[in-house]
Amino acid sequence: MAEALVIRLDAAADGRASWVAVDASGALLGAPIHGNLSEAGQAAANRLIVALVPAADVLRLRAEVPLKGGSKLLQALPFALEDQIAEDVEALHFAAGDRDQDGRLAVAAVRRDRLAAWRSELDAAGVAPQKMYSEADAVQAMPNTATVLIEGATAVFTEPDGTLSTIDTGGLPGLLELWLARSAAAADASPLHLVAYGDAAQLAALGKTWEDIRPRLASLDLRALADGALPRLAAQIVTSPGVNLLQGEFARRSSLLAFWPAWRLAALLLAGWFVLGVAWDWAELRRVRGEIAALDRSIDQAFRYVFPEAGPITDARAQLSSQLQRLGDGEARGGSELLDFLRSLSQAMGGTSGIRLEALSYRAGSLELRLRAPSVEALERVQQQITRGGGGLQAQIQSANPSEEGVLGRLQISRGGQ
Repeated sequence: MAEALVIRLDAAADGRASWVAVDASGALLGAPIHGNLSEAGQAAANRLIVALVPAADVLRLRAEVPLKGGSKLLQALPFALEDQIAEDVEALHFAAGDRDQDGRLAVAAVRRDRLAAWRSELDAAGVAPQKMYSEADAVQAMPNTATVLIEGATAVFTEPDGTLSTIDTGGLPGLLELWLARSAAAADASPLHLVAYGDAAQLAALGKTWEDIRPRLASLDLRALADGALPRLAAQIVTSPGVNLLQGEFARRSSLLAFWPAWRLAALLLAGWFVLGVAWDWAELRRVRGEIAALDRSIDQAFRYVFPEAGPITDARAQLSSQLQRLGDGEARGGSELLDFLRSLSQAMGGTSGIRLEALSYRAGSLELRLRAPSVEALERVQQQITRGGGGLQAQIQSANPSEEGVLGRLQISRGGQ
């Protein structure tokens, strides 16, 4: 679906919620609305429904579990994490996400009765979300940059490596001190940046905290959210999803069997059409095979004529490919790949104002770029547009360092799977 409706449930669980519609790139399609949850269902038609639940109710962990995935992985998570959790793991629901560079699995844990209450609340309002995430998943991590979202009595802190922490706002100064001390003691310590989002009054109330840590940071960026946090959370969660809580026993299941009687005749007609199609395709396949055999004989004759010194012909196509590679065919493919990278970069920069290319380097199927952008968000938009632009390309931000002229970022573009 090209559009999504992001619904943020109130922590009070009183049937109230906030919601906003966004497109696939995270751009707002209207103003955020706060009201009864049942009203949100009216805006959900033909849209992907994503629910955000209070970050304080979801524990985020990382686990080293060798299993690849599926039901066995979900069954193993309580035993792998029971030493890290003070609560009874039998009362918790576990959901698995992606693995980090060290192979550790992202895990979300939530009380089973709490998750069931959210599901019941949504079902009663006629809203059936396909995805459900903790609000903390929508607070993005950036290389060398930590992010903190402050709302009311809760603060969500995301470290550069993606580690998430949800604490009371009163404990935020201590958490920041701990992060700075740990980062300074790291063997590969690098300049640190911090971006803080929140209500203008709350940001101002933490003025002493900002002044205390500013000397130890390469940059400190305080950003007041005039329209609240939902627009930013929604834009982030649709472009970089986190750990979907609707897994295992809480996964959304189709109820197609209930519609079988009404669709039985149509299904039988479709099956008959399928059988006729298979018979036709079989006859066509036999004809095409005859033509291919004749074409193979022609290829063998042509190959013998062009390369009489090639010796016995066992596979004309493979031998012809080998001859072409010796004549530089491999270099042509590399040039074509570079053109694909540059074309995608040009389209992404054209859709984002204020971006300037300062340097580029291409080697081993990877394009390294140095870009000057007006903000971190502009750099993120370029990365997102390249990744979603099709062609199997992937873009990753290697660094994003604020300066007097904007943000100096390093971006790497490669083909998926490389």
